[in-house]
Order: sequence, then C-alpha cells, then structure tokens
Amino acid sequence: MNRTTNLLFSDKELLDKSFLQTDLGKLYLAIPFDEISKKIPPTPNEQSLMGCKPWFDIKGGIALMFLKHYLSMSDAMLIDRINTDWSMQQFCGISLKPFERILDRNLPSSWRVYFGNHLDIEELQKVLASYWKPYMEDTRVGSQDATCYESHITYPTDIKLLWDCCEKQYVFIQLQREKLCLRKSRSNYKKHLLLFTDYQKKRKKTKRQERRIRKKLLKFLFRLMEGWNALNNKYPITLSARKAKMLETIKKVYVQQHKKAYGEKGATIEDRIVSLSKPYIRPIVRGKEVKPVEFGAKVNKLMVGGIGFIEHLSFDAFNENTHYQNGIYLQRKLFGKCTHHSADAIYATNKNRKYASSQKIQTNFIPKGKQLQQYTSQADQMRKILNKYRSTVLEGSFGNEKNHYLLNRIKAKTEQTEKCWIFFGMMTANASIIANRIEEKQKLARAA
Repeated sequence: MNRTTNLLFSDKELLDKSFLQTDLGKLYLAIPFDEISKKIPPTPNEQSLMGCKPWFDIKGGIALMFLKHYLSMSDAMLIDRINTDWSMQQFCGISLKPFERILDRNLPSSWRVYFGNHLDIEELQKVLASYWKPYMEDTRVGSQDATCYESHITYPTDIKLLWDCCEKQYVFIQLQREKLCLRKSRSNYKKHLLLFTDYQKKRKKTKRQERRIRKKLLKFLFRLMEGWNALNNKYPITLSARKAKMLETIKKVYVQQHKKAYGEKGATIEDRIVSLSKPYIRPIVRGKEVKPVEFGAKVNKLMVGGIGFIEHLSFDAFNENTHYQNGIYLQRKLFGKCTHHSADAIYATNKNRKYASSQKIQTNFIPKGKQLQQYTSQADQMRKILNKYRSTVLEGSFGNEKNHYLLNRIKAKTEQTEKCWIFFGMMTANASIIANRIEEKQKLARAA
C-alpha cells in the first residue's frame, strides 16, 4: 500500500512556518532563548562532549521550563506530550524520529535542579525586560505589592512536626540496626503512634491536651536521639548528606519545641522550622481572613506595563515597605525613568513619602497634614487612576499566575528549585501577554 509523504515534515521551511502559526509558536517568538541561554553556563556533558548526547541543550531545557508552566502539566505528562506532539518538539529544538521516544520522565526535574543552582534572577530579568520593552507601554508608570507563593506541604502543627521527627528517627535506627545485623531496638513506638493518632482524630483539641502530648513526644524523641547517639558511638556509621542534614534538622526541631514546652511563656522562636522535609520554609503572617498565615516564599513584585518582575524573593518574612525604594530603583534600571508609582497603603511610610517627593514621583498615597489642604482635584484623579491600576492589573496578576501557571502550590522539593519554579512561572505568564501583543502588532502591520 503506497503512503504519501507528509509535506509538512519533509519541508523544514514549511514546518517552521506552520509552527509559528500555532499558540506555542507565538509563545516562542516572545522568549529570547539565545540571550537567556548565554547567561547560564553549559552543562558538564556539553563541555566535555563525552557520554551519551543529551536530549536537550540549554535552550531546550529553558523551553521545558516554559512549557511546563504554560501547559500546567506534571513532569511525566510533559515528556509524554513531547513524545507525540511535533509542535512541542519544535519549541524545544528537537525532532524525534519515528518510533523514537524519550523514556526519562525526570528530565524536567533534572533541568530544574540545574537551573536552580545557576539561576541569576537579576541578570535574566534584565535580558527579558530589554527584549519585551518594544511591546510595553507606559514604562514610566510602575506599581508594587507583595504576595506569598505557598509551598506544597501539609498544614504544619507542632504535634505533627514532632511526630514526623520521631518517626524519621525511629526508621533511621531500625534500618541501621538491620544493616549491622542487630535485633530491633526496644521502644514504645506503637504506644506513641496510638497516642498521636488518637489526638489527631479529636475534632476539638484543647491547649492542655496539646501541651501534654507535646511533652510526651519530646521525651520519646529524646530517647530515640540518645539511642541513635549510642549506636553511632559504638559502630562506625556513614550517612549520605541528605540523611545527615535530616538528623541535624531533627535536633533543631527538638531544641525549638523544648523551648516552647519548657521555656518562657510567649517566647519567640527564631528561624522556626515548620516542615521536616523543607526546613527553609517559614510562617509568613499575611493577616488575611481566610489565610492568616501562609507557608512559602514571599515575593515583592514590581509591575510595569502589565509585566511583572521579581524585586525581592525570600523564604523569611520581611516587611515589604522597606523595599519601596528598591522597587523604584529596579524600574529605573530596567526601563529608564519612573514618574508615577503606586503601592499598597503599607508602603506609605514617612520615609517612602519623602523619597517619592524628592524624586518628583507621583504616588497614590493619601496625603496628610498641610499636603491635604493643597490637594487638588487633578491630583485626586491621578491617585484614583494609580489605585485602580494597582488593584486590577497588579493584584489580578497574582491570581492569574496562581490559577493558570502552577504557582498556587509550589511542588518543588528544595529551596533552589522552588525559586526556579517561581521565576519561570512568573516569566511564562509575562511571555503569554507579550505573545498576544506581538500578534496584535503583526495584524496591524499587515492591515496597514
């Protein structure tokens, strides 16, 4: 049976033209892959030219990150789609042969780790801003606000955290004793497991019950730690870096929870650990009615011309009003001038007001004192416009990123990969906006 050849795949020029007409092709035009790849060092395989040739180069790895957030897919589903979708292969700069398949479903995760270790957010944002500037209007008008991109962890409580430590320490001991051909250690693990599960099943947990079970779990954890130390002193034990870090985290949790149980009432705990698997996560108090406390990275975001940039990203809580001047500095660094700048009421400190006045920057801050008497209707109108811009465009971008670009719950596992996840999620949202603007500009040019 004769089969006609597909002209699309036999003609490279026709293939490229067809690709650029797809949604992914339009997104591709909005991302400066060549410029971004120059800011990231080549992989060891690319430098040595030894071993099996990797599926993706640096540009392909960057494309993988954008694809993941654009399509809101898991790593495994993303690889499956690339195997069967020619437009996604074009986007990543590869072309699979018939019956050729990528079997490694952890490739996006591996690239995320690599980019997380070599990510320079400031330099990459400078490259992206210069590429997107021709498609941005009103670059002299800026706005900034802070939000929290939550990590994908269970809601932390002291009791759950303590039990996780007990369970991990118990498993470490039993596995090590099994390797040394020793019998299982005697401990009241089942008794404390029943105690913990009974407490968790209670709908209403009193403070007295919480204090009681905390002290019991602290004593049990202390006995387990003593057992581990005795085993470590008697036999030479070598641990991986990951397990050694986990044991250090367990010790810190014990010290913090012991201080809370037996220390001064109401004493603050510095660098409080809320997750055993992610010890870098800190509670971020946001003061919202639905979520008074969030757990993840706090980002102070600058919005210029409908495009958002990261001014400051930290897993530690910080007061965003101290970054007001830095936000204006970032806007000037990326786009030149800043004549109008809006922000939330928390930014309206005397220091920030004086700075804005000295730089002749129109703000949306409500004036006070003598300024209130000199306040004109024109200035009031400008303040309303800036407020509307901040409340619709900037705050709307938070919801857009969290609902459509995988920033609602960050599922990365380390501090570096979470930062990488957040950066590419935000930049993918920006690239989608720029892609629409490029398409509109091309339509106007054709119509003219």
